[in-house]
Amino acid sequence: MTIDDQIQLAVQHFRAEQYQDAKQLFQGIYKQAPEFIIPQIYLAQLAVLEGTGSTWIERLEALLLEKPYIHEAYHILGHCYQQNRLLPQASQAFHQALGTFYLQPSSFTAVSPQPRKTPSGFDRTTAESLLWSTLVALKQQNIYAFATAGTLLGLERSGQLLENDKDIDIGIDWQQMPDTIKALTALGWQEASRSYDLINPRCFKHQTSGIIMDVCGYGTEVHSGKTISGLWMDQVPFDWNRITYFPPLQLNAKMSPAGEVWHLTAPDAFLAALYGEHWRVPDPYFDTIVSAANLRHFSWLALCYGYSHLYGEWTKGNKQKALNILSTLQRHQAEDPLLAAIEKHLIQPIPKSQPRRVLALGYFDLFHQGHLNYLNYAKQQGDILVVGVAPDAFGIKSKGYAPVMPEQDRMAILSALSVVSEVYLVGAPMSQTEAAARWIASLNINRVICGEEWQGSERWNALSERLSQDHIHVIYAPRTANVSTTDLKNYILKTLNETHAK
Repeated sequence: MTIDDQIQLAVQHFRAEQYQDAKQLFQGIYKQAPEFIIPQIYLAQLAVLEGTGSTWIERLEALLLEKPYIHEAYHILGHCYQQNRLLPQASQAFHQALGTFYLQPSSFTAVSPQPRKTPSGFDRTTAESLLWSTLVALKQQNIYAFATAGTLLGLERSGQLLENDKDIDIGIDWQQMPDTIKALTALGWQEASRSYDLINPRCFKHQTSGIIMDVCGYGTEVHSGKTISGLWMDQVPFDWNRITYFPPLQLNAKMSPAGEVWHLTAPDAFLAALYGEHWRVPDPYFDTIVSAANLRHFSWLALCYGYSHLYGEWTKGNKQKALNILSTLQRHQAEDPLLAAIEKHLIQPIPKSQPRRVLALGYFDLFHQGHLNYLNYAKQQGDILVVGVAPDAFGIKSKGYAPVMPEQDRMAILSALSVVSEVYLVGAPMSQTEAAARWIASLNINRVICGEEWQGSERWNALSERLSQDHIHVIYAPRTANVSTTDLKNYILKTLNETHAK
């Protein structure tokens, strides 16, 4: 058997998650021909899976000094750094993987050694039954455990676990994590090796059914008193972790098919915090780890996940999911030229002689700082900023009343701004997908900038998918906190009422 045949066989074992067989073959090849690159990359990935990625850091660094064009090696090196809590170095390595892959002749021909996601035997009926019985048992032991994350999302959205679920998620009081681990072990759950190299959440496998369960702790931030959770590593500054904020959590007893369990008193508020206000609308391209709506800040660990997930989806050819992750990264890393270059690469290339036309949409009633920030952000995404102003008739039909300022006045203000090149009345409501897409395309638009509060909504999911057929990309702009037209209106009314009362 030639070395090429041995490599092919070893890769097959790896993709089938037959890791020991793959490791034995790759080690043999590496011993015979240490100059071959593929066995080194796979052996490094196997070391990461075993928790010994540190043993490959020096070898990968040496390999990349000699051959700096191997994007897979940067990606695996990033995982080795991350596993060893060297998060700044890890994020840089993941970023270099993206940059090196961007420079490759083809953007969808990577051979990155990623294990194939084989079916885990996850049966929703079995998993749901196990969820309830586990929550009942934990409650009986005075542990405050409840359905959370994707499990809660499915139960609240449709009354059952999500169709594409691969595990179940429960939340607990962070201080009860040791008691929870002990209780789960007695109930037939075994903690997975290293639990993603995190102290939160913790991963368990049910010994009888094979069902996977993530146990996520929720605690209280000392200096703010706010409820926090997220993905946490030990032995790093806490601010390096991926930290998420939640509204105060309150539990009430609720009957389940297996008995009494704890349940969040306000699940809607919890889900809106995590997934955004449109959480009821399924979004197949949403990456919870990268794009969670309640990230406190884009920390080193969040950057690691963001860059590595973008690399993973891009190299697998999942263009739309890659673009969604990229959109989140750009909101937090707006000055990164590589992200802008990747976006141009993933979207239809535009000749240099042709300016990029960007469309911003809105009522722009009682023009304020939030509107200006939105328009400035939109202008940064292209060369020519076109603004679509929603006509008075749209407000009357959708809200029952017209904007305070007539449409011609709103258009006049926008036309006077230096960042705005063209202003038009919107030709069709965005909820009318086909008509809106035709109107947008008629303006020769290359990208549409929408406020992030609409990300994940049914109308914009549909419109984004339709616009992609015309090679028009939707980008979600960050929202300016503590300012809105509604707040201004309420303030004006309050002032008027107080004046009349005097």
